[in-house]
Amino acid sequence: MSADITESPKAASAGPSKLVTILAGGAFALSLANTVLLVLNPTASKVEQFNESLKSDLADSIASVHKKIDGLKSAEVEWQNVLKKSSEKPDAVYKIVKSPDGFLTLTEITPAAGEASEPPVK
Repeated sequence: MSADITESPKAASAGPSKLVTILAGGAFALSLANTVLLVLNPTASKVEQFNESLKSDLADSIASVHKKIDGLKSAEVEWQNVLKKSSEKPDAVYKIVKSPDGFLTLTEITPAAGEASEPPVK
């Protein structure tokens, strides 16, 4: 009887080890099959292409925003120069003129002979 008792734990411990090995092998086979299906899936390339188009659209949008910011910075510098010019001659009359390059500039208007006696309207 003592021989039967010593052999039964060995048989019981071999069973779960086989079961774990079979389950691990099955999980590996399923994950491998899933990976192959994902790689061969025709929609995977469409999704990748969609992601690339989104990335390029985002890059274009960011470049456009940076260009607009640079334009605003240059306009600010230009208007600071215009304000400095107008502060040098505060009594002069100025007119806003759009230059050929699209920028607005301040040009001083010399009053005509008849208008010289009247003060400019502020």
